[in-house]
Amino acid sequence: MRLIVTGGGTGGHVYPALEIARLARADGHDVRYLGSIRGQEGQACRDAGIEFVGFRVGPLRSLWTPAGLKDAWRTVRATGAARRELAGWGADKVFSTGGFGSGPALLAARSLRIPVVLLEQNTIPGRTHRIAGRYAETVCLVFEEAAENFQGRTVRTGMPLRAPLLRRASEAAHSRRDAGVFTLCFGGSQGAAALNEAVLTVALRVGAAGNRWLQVSGPKLYDSTVKAAERLCRASTHEIRPFLDAGQMAEALARTDVAVARAGAGTISELALFGVPAIFVPYPYAHAGHQYHNARVIEKLGAATIIRQSELTPEKLEAVWREWTEDETRRSVAANALRRWSAPDAGKRIMETLNGIPDADKSRD
Repeated sequence: MRLIVTGGGTGGHVYPALEIARLARADGHDVRYLGSIRGQEGQACRDAGIEFVGFRVGPLRSLWTPAGLKDAWRTVRATGAARRELAGWGADKVFSTGGFGSGPALLAARSLRIPVVLLEQNTIPGRTHRIAGRYAETVCLVFEEAAENFQGRTVRTGMPLRAPLLRRASEAAHSRRDAGVFTLCFGGSQGAAALNEAVLTVALRVGAAGNRWLQVSGPKLYDSTVKAAERLCRASTHEIRPFLDAGQMAEALARTDVAVARAGAGTISELALFGVPAIFVPYPYAHAGHQYHNARVIEKLGAATIIRQSELTPEKLEAVWREWTEDETRRSVAANALRRWSAPDAGKRIMETLNGIPDADKSRD
């Protein structure tokens, strides 16, 4: 099989796409990754040793503006380039994780009648997948609740997660966490200023022995977060890092009792894998409020509490944090619910879906 993998703009789209690219390559398939040159996918593919073809494409703004017309023209040109790439390489299938970087490959695949499989990660799909879902062979889902947005075949596969996390989670299931309370705070691949500010204050207030904090600020916010922490006389039990790679994140999650985080699908899936309950502060500007709706699924499992960013204060965060950290039974029940919801074999399920769909008809004109 010659598989085109696409999806990008942010790490939430890129990482799961890369996992499928790696799995497909390990199974002996030929793989190329198509995406935007302005997203994270190009560098991520170079780091992973996966062939990357990039296009000048970005998010579509309002069409009836000079900027919007320019965006549309770039998309048309990128789609033409993607069509030549797919036809020239002889692509059999296209797998997409969404985001603006996936648009050209998906439009090109439709024009060439190449089978398309989508991984819709959120409860509410973005514009690109909402359109592509009309002609996709199958839509793989992280949240079953997203099925109502698609008319064709859907299957819940879960989110393909990075190998170091899967390995460490299997070990963590048979080991005990450290004594005391360990809180992990992270706001996605770019960090979140609102979370950083509230967590700094709460960590200072509850910085007694036994309460340890690991705050992942995001690379761009690291210096300002550290400076603010020093002004507040940060305790030795409060660690700040700009970023965690897959191995470091796996080790952190294996120690975590409760997390404070955004509610992207990747974040939720990683927390569920390790059975970590969360205090979610959904990104308020996510498309159609999908992070809030993602978080609601986990809240209904009894494994999360949601604080809207407009209501986030150190006092509110501390109160909710104490509700979780002072009730070990509640955390244990939540952990079991999360592990039942988790899908550690998501990558395998997606590959089975891809392998079960006939290749593109190479005899067509």
